[in-house]
Amino acid sequence: MVMNGLNGLNGLNGRAETWPASARPSSRGSSNGTGVTDHHTAHAYEAGGPRSRPFAHMRTWADDPKVMAFPRISKPMELMKHAYDCVVIGSGYGGGVAAARMARAGKHVCVLERGKERWPGEFPTGTGDALDQLHFSGQIVPPWLPKKVVHGGDPTGMYHLIFGNGQNALVGNGLGGTSLINANVFLEADEDALQLEQWPDEIRNNKGCLRKYYDKAAEVLEPEEYPNDWPDIPKLELLKRQAQYLNMSEKFSRVRQTTRFRNGPNSCGVEMSASASTGQDATGLNDGSKTTTLVTYLADAWNWGADMFCQSEVRYITEAFTKNGKKDGYIVYFAWHGGNRGHFKANLHDDLMWVHAKEAVFLGAGAIGTTEILLRSKQMGLKMSDKVGQNMSGNGDMLAFGYNTDYEVNAMGQRFPSPYHPIGPCITGIIDNRKGHENPLDGYVIEEGTIPEALAPFMQALLELMPGSIETADESLFDTVKANLARAGSFFLGPYFRKGAIERTQVYLIMSHDSNQAYLTLKEDKPVLEFIGVGRSDHVKYLNRILEKATRAVGGTFVQNPFYSLLGQQQITVHPIG
Repeated sequence: MVMNGLNGLNGLNGRAETWPASARPSSRGSSNGTGVTDHHTAHAYEAGGPRSRPFAHMRTWADDPKVMAFPRISKPMELMKHAYDCVVIGSGYGGGVAAARMARAGKHVCVLERGKERWPGEFPTGTGDALDQLHFSGQIVPPWLPKKVVHGGDPTGMYHLIFGNGQNALVGNGLGGTSLINANVFLEADEDALQLEQWPDEIRNNKGCLRKYYDKAAEVLEPEEYPNDWPDIPKLELLKRQAQYLNMSEKFSRVRQTTRFRNGPNSCGVEMSASASTGQDATGLNDGSKTTTLVTYLADAWNWGADMFCQSEVRYITEAFTKNGKKDGYIVYFAWHGGNRGHFKANLHDDLMWVHAKEAVFLGAGAIGTTEILLRSKQMGLKMSDKVGQNMSGNGDMLAFGYNTDYEVNAMGQRFPSPYHPIGPCITGIIDNRKGHENPLDGYVIEEGTIPEALAPFMQALLELMPGSIETADESLFDTVKANLARAGSFFLGPYFRKGAIERTQVYLIMSHDSNQAYLTLKEDKPVLEFIGVGRSDHVKYLNRILEKATRAVGGTFVQNPFYSLLGQQQITVHPIG
């Protein structure tokens, strides 16, 4: 049957087993003849944190031409067999876990991933490189334009922006899925929310029943907080200060994240490096510190014999039958974008390839990708519930900014940050306000974030031009002059000017609860999102007031999500679920 592989909590059968040395990828090093790899560290570090390139000869994986490239674990399309026991669609936290568990169970596994295989050193940093990796689709619905279904960019690019009505979504493509570009936070579900009637009795009547699964996932992903003996992170310290102003000091803490803060092999035997604190998580980390599914579950699945094929865009699934009419698994049809086939866009989706799944298909292509495949499969005759595509959610995600505050923030990502001016991982702290509400759906968390280097040059223009900005009231003449000088500094000297407005801008990331009334349909064979009552408008206004208060307290200008203003009150989510 078609199985939904979206639950990534199960880990590797509960064991974080290390590969034998002879079976490990060489992880950017060279063999010493014993089967053990000599690890080439991406940068030097000491207790107290990473040091910058000028002071510690730090380098990213892409920076040293003398070292070998990472070995590839995906295979060329010519090596695909016509049939496998299991076919896994997608390679993020759903597909990656399914591939590892099925491969460990002795099944012959095929993984199909739409994006490409990229390792540290191959992720874009500049604006041009990032734009080359952008794929967009959906329906643009700003009030000043007629509704139009759009589709463009490289379908195998790392970043997929889906336009929708009421909310937009950003997801990742590549071997590793969205884990390649997420913010690494390892946050367990709130127990109060799990008591809501929408959850099955097995969860509602058994508090703590998910604990063993969290622990299994933690054994593999190895989350940890930003170390206390590393350099202070200005944006983290400012969030702590803002928590005090909001009378939420007891709700502030450092958040566990799947970023490595030490060199050495991870739970699956892949060599990792300590974080260089670049703040580049959202475009892909080149320092080798990001614990993605690529370096955990997928590497483990490869070690147990799984075959992986990239640039393979699954279109739909049909049931397979023998000559005698007996059910014989499923046929998975996909468009292969390799071998320059992507240049023949007009015929690409009419000339599909296929693979036979004899026992099961696991759909782990994310909430949007999986639903798109199912809806198209339904059109092709696969039986399923009429509820497919309904009751989706954007996880109550909100993005906002505290522009030009009185404090150093340093939230603009940079490939080689100064050791005296650390950026840190994308998210390091949290104000967790999920408990203590009469209605658990009123809970939320506030986290600080970073803006990757590719977007930094545009931030001032974006924030200055946004309508609806809320400035600090009753500023003195001195404060007004200081704020204008900071704005001028960023304008003339760039976003990294230490005393500039952009370097003093806090990035807010909120996760809460929305109306869960979104649905996905296919229009012109493209997925289109429709969010009804997105974010619960009164709740969004309440959260904006909290962020406004936090921004005023530190002398800044509160700016709502740019999508919200530019595209007619549109939110953006990086957590489409349902």
